Amino acid sequence: MRLEELVRRLGSRYDVERWWPAESPWEIMVGAILVQRTAWENATMVLDDLRARGLLEVDAIDDLPLERLERLVRPAGFYRQKARSIKAMAAHLRGAHRSDPLGLLSKHPGSARKELLSLPGVGKETADAILLFAGRRPRFIAAAYVSRVLSRTGLFASQDYDEVQRYMEARLEPDPSTYARCYALMVQHARSTCRTRPLCDNCVLMDACAFTGRTGREGCLR
Repeated sequence: MRLEELVRRLGSRYDVERWWPAESPWEIMVGAILVQRTAWENATMVLDDLRARGLLEVDAIDDLPLERLERLVRPAGFYRQKARSIKAMAAHLRGAHRSDPLGLLSKHPGSARKELLSLPGVGKETADAILLFAGRRPRFIAAAYVSRVLSRTGLFASQDYDEVQRYMEARLEPDPSTYARCYALMVQHARSTCRTRPLCDNCVLMDACAFTGRTGREGCLR
């Protein structure tokens, strides 16, 4: 099975048109930190609360006492670390970009990524999620879910973030919408069907998957 066939089949099963709903680039940036190591529903709960309180703005977050932000972020888990990361990002945007996320996101993608990676709590996956979904820049997010699907289907076996990213970007049109849709389809599949303990009987890829067919199963990643 080729990557194009995998994407076509997943597209016939999942609707990901509203994968990352948000009202602003800043909301996506905050969400990218909140969703780390937790379910999207928990991140959404915090975002909705911040919005309802009128706090989902760069300056509002920068002005907010850290202890209060920690309490508000708590439903997303790892609240102390996430609150510090969100505060640091707000302070950086306020000081370096006049509180405008687009000041950062409109820079050359390489420069913008380097700047994001310099912020506490922002790793490669989070930086690329911000670039793709908030900045609409063609940077594929090589998340662990993507590695799992690629490995189990026999397309590409690697857990190295950069290797997986290069594999995907070499085979997809360098278009933000294409990257976002492909990423969302693979993550949705990994969450709903291709889990740590996969639900193979309900898999749209079952007849062409190396994991299901036990061909090369020993080399598949968890």
